[in-house]
Amino acid sequence: MSRQTEVRQPERSWLSLLAWNTRDILILAAISVVFGILLGALLYPYMLSVVLGPIVAWAWIGLYILPGFFIAYALRRPGAAFLIALLYCFVTLPISPYGPSIMITGILYACSGEMSVALGTRYRHFSLPRMALTGFLGGLVMLIIYAIFYPSSLQLALPVLMGVIAITLVSSTLSGILARYLGDAAARTGVLAGTIRREQDEI
Repeated sequence: MSRQTEVRQPERSWLSLLAWNTRDILILAAISVVFGILLGALLYPYMLSVVLGPIVAWAWIGLYILPGFFIAYALRRPGAAFLIALLYCFVTLPISPYGPSIMITGILYACSGEMSVALGTRYRHFSLPRMALTGFLGGLVMLIIYAIFYPSSLQLALPVLMGVIAITLVSSTLSGILARYLGDAAARTGVLAGTIRREQDEI
């Protein structure tokens, strides 16, 4: 009996990562609409939760950067996490209680998602630990962005600030993990067939 050898496909080059096709664009657009409707509807519960304090408000961060992690896991192309944040915020615009300012928030989510995916996965390695790291980095980037551009939002009593940091990092880490499981579930239905490539999931 001959010993079976495992054939491992080579990693895609950066040139191929940048080469988007029509299928990628359609998947990005469709997922943007789905997340836009869902997260747009959740803006109203979010507004109500803000009165419970900053810790509760920051707990939502993981949910709103989830689309970037999901699309990055599905398409594995630079720019996907950035674009989906802008697109889904554009979809929420007609129903957003925040009006056009939601697009500014979209830019923050876009930067956070793209930076964390680039650092955490390098668009090639999407194992569960890598996705958890990507989520953690996404929350960390959001905290840094708010500390730079909205410092007053983090001028809190030390125990509250520590709670905000902890809940943000936990929720964003869970978001990265959830994105992988959602991607796998979508792939099993055939929706993402041909996009998720297992040979790139090593640590």
